[in-house]
Amino acid sequence: MKSLLFQGVTPFTQPPACANLPPRVEARLTFKKGGRLYHFTVRDKVMPEDAYLMLIKASAFAIKMSEPYNGRTPNRAIKDFLIKSSVVI
Repeated sequence: MKSLLFQGVTPFTQPPACANLPPRVEARLTFKKGGRLYHFTVRDKVMPEDAYLMLIKASAFAIKMSEPYNGRTPNRAIKDFLIKSSVVI
């Protein structure tokens, strides 16, 4: 899976060095607890948008199920790490 920046819907171009790297490997796990199914996606690399994608999915699930959303946004240290560090894809 490519980063959202390189999905073809932005004016950004993919650097040639990134095109030669292997894609991110994902595995999907499903657990059943209390009559509900919990789906987890395990990835071998971290991308900057991962924290926000999970926040959006969790918020959407709470709205869909008419449940209160008790999550919180990532703290400042996590945001700074994702913004300031060099992410190698």
